[in-house]
Amino acid sequence: MQSKVTPKENILSAIRWEEPWWLPCPMFDGSVKEVSHGLVEYRDEGVDDWGVVWELRIPLSPTGFPVDHPIKDLGDLDRYQPPSLPRSKILEPVLEGVRKVDRHVSLLALYHGWGIFERAWLLVGGMPKLFLLSLQHPDAVDQLMDMVVDVKLEILDMVLSEVEVDMVMYGDDWGMEDRLLFSPQWWRRFVKPRHLRLYKAVREAGALCFLHSDGKVEDLIPELIEMGVDILNIQRECNDWPKILKEFRGKITLWGGISSRVLDMGTADQVAKEVDECVELGRRGGVVMAPGHALKYRNESIGALKKAWEEKGKYKQL
Repeated sequence: MQSKVTPKENILSAIRWEEPWWLPCPMFDGSVKEVSHGLVEYRDEGVDDWGVVWELRIPLSPTGFPVDHPIKDLGDLDRYQPPSLPRSKILEPVLEGVRKVDRHVSLLALYHGWGIFERAWLLVGGMPKLFLLSLQHPDAVDQLMDMVVDVKLEILDMVLSEVEVDMVMYGDDWGMEDRLLFSPQWWRRFVKPRHLRLYKAVREAGALCFLHSDGKVEDLIPELIEMGVDILNIQRECNDWPKILKEFRGKITLWGGISSRVLDMGTADQVAKEVDECVELGRRGGVVMAPGHALKYRNESIGALKKAWEEKGKYKQL
């Protein structure tokens, strides 16, 4: 899809809810290029920079699984030292990545790692332990989550002092297939105020705020919009995209729309059907096509995805 309209201009049209020339798809049109900082938040095997130990458990999981956690009791929390990396280590991969990005063609996005809820339960040894701790010692959970936010804001400040980014990408998984992992009240008490600090820093920098969350989280959308989220990456099989796009037209952009299950196990025809539905949903703007989750998929599925997008994804004469 070569034209005088750049992928950057096209995706900005979609984000602004103006009719795009084609359905933006960063995977294929290069409209968004991601860079990452140097804090290691996850490993297939070994210890990440937060002190969580990961182990590869094929065939149960093709990626690392957390097997040990640095905070096992309240005493560990008081003694725990959050990661503090040299500025050069934080910035080196960002600056290296930026040199490869044509800012006239692509939006520059900083991928800012695991979310507040996810990192908190990883540090203490699982969601059940975090929930129990929040009941017995809520002040300790406040301390834990504020510490995670402080680290993320420090890194963001380092990056923004060197590079002007167009988008900051956060992720925090809050949902199961049919409901939230916790009550909305729990989210408002522990998670919302911390994410609000993150989003405020992004908006003050003049960048777009992107949030990924697995599962059914659509009930939180009105509050996420108020908090400053511009782009929401949520799965279409768990959330009612047509309803969301109608109800929140012009207020938030949906990113994704292609089922990870279909890409993982479906046929080429099933992949093409997903693309057809995304094309219709994004005709008036507000949609960026991508897999529902950033996983590794079969080459056949990615080929079918690209073919269907190239054949069906154009809206205007270029």
